[in-house]
Amino acid sequence: MAASAQGAPPPWAHNLDAEGFRTFVALVERYFAERQIPAQVKADEGVVQAESGMFQRASVLGLQNVAQSCAQVAIERWPSLIAEHFDCIFAVSDDQNALMVDVGDFDKVSERLRARLYPVDLLSQSVETIHRPGPEGTIEVIVLDLPTTVRTISQSEAKRWGLEAPELFEIGRRNLRRAGSLKRTAVTLYPGVEIQLYSGDPYYAASHALLLDAYLPDVLPHGALVGLPRRDVMLLHFIRNIGVAEAIGSMLQSIVGMYAEGPGSLSPHLYWFRQGAFITLPYELDGDALDFSPPPDFVELLERLGEGAELS
Repeated sequence: MAASAQGAPPPWAHNLDAEGFRTFVALVERYFAERQIPAQVKADEGVVQAESGMFQRASVLGLQNVAQSCAQVAIERWPSLIAEHFDCIFAVSDDQNALMVDVGDFDKVSERLRARLYPVDLLSQSVETIHRPGPEGTIEVIVLDLPTTVRTISQSEAKRWGLEAPELFEIGRRNLRRAGSLKRTAVTLYPGVEIQLYSGDPYYAASHALLLDAYLPDVLPHGALVGLPRRDVMLLHFIRNIGVAEAIGSMLQSIVGMYAEGPGSLSPHLYWFRQGAFITLPYELDGDALDFSPPPDFVELLERLGEGAELS
């Protein structure tokens, strides 16, 4: 067990206390030992590293999501949660695991390619992803959608297809769109002021931000607020009036809570989507207090909307 497992948990495991962290790491180690899968649990980094040659193109397996899931249930359920999490990866078929699926034949896998948003921290875990920048704090990644799990496609795998990255991202977004739209739940804060919560896909809901125009009204001159705290949810507020000031506070509270709790934490940021671009609206959390400090363009918008409300 890594040195950090003997003291305070590292940042990726902030949902667990010291004792819970030690128990979690020990259970993960036991999972791999019992199944005789040669791998090293790197507790400081929050990953499992397979021994060289174990998989065709071994990456690393992250631990944050399963740790967040464990933190939400009684410790007695942790062994089964950990087993379910990794079994999805190692049980794609009787003779293959997700990391060994042959993707050499593009025609056989093309319909399973998806574009998916990941935290930018993924770059410190795998250097072979096909990625490009997403909204601040995220990257858009090409993945293979399998029956029980999702895994990234490496650059060396894609090289055999003879396609450039822009073509792959176009295919990934097209397949994401074909998978169907998300379910919408409207939460009314005040008359005429709503937050839209989109869900329905535990792996890709937040990634529908890549298709955001499909979820916006045709006429929306002031843009929208966007929250992507977890992979399974997308939060929107259509900016129409000064009610956006109320929406900001509610969305920030939701984003902070969902991102901290997980599982599948994606981005702690609040975005302003305008003219096809995601603009980060900065804030700082001081205890229970939120200090919101938007850029000048957004401040100007609030002032204009406020003046309009005074005249009406």
